[in-house]
Amino acid sequence: MDRVVIFAEVSAVAAALLWWGRLPGPWRRALAVLTSGLGVLFLVGALRAEGHREAATMAVVVLGPAYVTEQASASASLPYYVLTGVCLLLGTAGLAVGDATARRLGSHWMATAVVLSLLVTATRFALDKAAAPPSWTRPIGVTWLPPIVGAFFALHAKKEGRGLRNVAWSLLAYGFAVRGAVALLNVLATTLGLGSHYDVSNLVYIKNPMSGHWHEFASGSFEQLFFLALLPQLVFWPIYTVATGMIGAFLALRLVPRELGPRVPVVGAGVGMAPAQPER
Repeated sequence: MDRVVIFAEVSAVAAALLWWGRLPGPWRRALAVLTSGLGVLFLVGALRAEGHREAATMAVVVLGPAYVTEQASASASLPYYVLTGVCLLLGTAGLAVGDATARRLGSHWMATAVVLSLLVTATRFALDKAAAPPSWTRPIGVTWLPPIVGAFFALHAKKEGRGLRNVAWSLLAYGFAVRGAVALLNVLATTLGLGSHYDVSNLVYIKNPMSGHWHEFASGSFEQLFFLALLPQLVFWPIYTVATGMIGAFLALRLVPRELGPRVPVVGAGVGMAPAQPER
């Protein structure tokens, strides 16, 4: 049940951000003000927080169990400051961008989805380092996004007269772009010892979720990076992205009313055709 609630919440926020460029101007500005107001609330929380916080950062290798990658420790106010910065950044950008620019940005649906996913990844990394509680970090991850991104792609493809095959290829490109960035972060975090759940250097004894066998890795080795970061991110997760994204695409096309799709011009409409004369 928790996963359903998290998915619903993440989908609502992601949908608002993905379709932001297509919203009417007053709605966009209201959303920007609301986001900035949320940032102010996080700032108030940061000013009230005292002491230090410790939290375990958890990583899941493909479909296996969760492993602790780091025991993070930071000021109790730091997670609030991270979300303050994110909310104020989004709110300020939303108020600064004009209607024409927003429409142009909204037409680039692939770039919009990729940028949103990269922002989510950066926010998750910052929250991991800030020792944010699991209730904060669990919803912030790109794993939740493919179904809503698939719906986003499908509705835009429909308006452009494209089919589901184009949606599938777009999801594959999106998956490789986002997961490639995550894989790069895995490599940097592991080799540089940056910590967070992207750092797999502490995962030296791992159970294979498919076979049930345990495998031992040397910390920071290429073998560890390949099997725990590169292979999952560049093979499994793009496939997952396409599969779950297509589910979201199919549901969107089935549930969204047809009148919201592309309009087919009526032959003769607006051409000024003269009425037919009766036969003599």
